[in-house]
Amino acid sequence: MGRLRELVNKVAPSTIGKALAKRGVKADYITYAGLALAALAPVVAALREGWAVPVLVALSSLMDVIDGAVARASGRTTPFGSYLDSVTDRASDAMFVTAIAILGANAYLSLVTLMFSFLVSYARSKGELLGVKMEGVGLMERGERAILLFLASIAAAAGSLLACNIIVLTIAVLSAVTVIQRSVHIKRSLEAAPKPTS
Repeated sequence: MGRLRELVNKVAPSTIGKALAKRGVKADYITYAGLALAALAPVVAALREGWAVPVLVALSSLMDVIDGAVARASGRTTPFGSYLDSVTDRASDAMFVTAIAILGANAYLSLVTLMFSFLVSYARSKGELLGVKMEGVGLMERGERAILLFLASIAAAAGSLLACNIIVLTIAVLSAVTVIQRSVHIKRSLEAAPKPTS
């Protein structure tokens, strides 16, 4: 989760991560738990239990930090674990935005936000496939997005739809800026890379 993840990971591996790893808890199980919590968000939103949505967003996002901490503490980081984390992050984002839309956020803004959120992640994935270091590039990484989605869900649950829509719009705009930032970063990095000699 970018800069936020780096900050939390200074503490988590030596505390929560090690404690859970010692008890045999697997990182993948925590990842699945985070996804399950995210999947509940649109359900409780549809049931008009709006105040449960921010709680689920917060808990699911916390699971996304803890799973990596457990994997590192147990020495069991794997390529599939990284893949699983990335896929479930995208699914969770979709669940959060859907829940906020059900609570009354503007549907068009919600779709645009989700689109740019996915593009942010795709830009990072494609950049890394090209050998470009992408961590920390851009204003709106997943940690920042999770915080703003949490605030948007609180506003929606409180019935402050104007505030909610402003936050959702902010996520969309900053995500679009991040896509541009990452695209420029990739272009410059590839241009600066040593050219193969024949």
